[in-house]
Amino acid sequence: MIALAGIIQGNTVIVENDDIINYDGKEVILTILDRPYKNARKKIDWDKYGMETERGKHVEEYMEEIRGNDRI
Repeated sequence: MIALAGIIQGNTVIVENDDIINYDGKEVILTILDRPYKNARKKIDWDKYGMETERGKHVEEYMEEIRGNDRI
């Protein structure tokens, strides 16, 4: 007997452990646990990881300045 954790995707059961090749062709009993598969993840506040710079405020002018002088 073996017990594996997994999720149902469409008409397929995806298992976390792929060592079930030895059980190929065997009868199985599928128990559906009525609970969410994954816990809800906390959203990341990306704004707290950035810092506004003077160059960032004027990025269009900065890029034009760099690209404008790249040809002879």
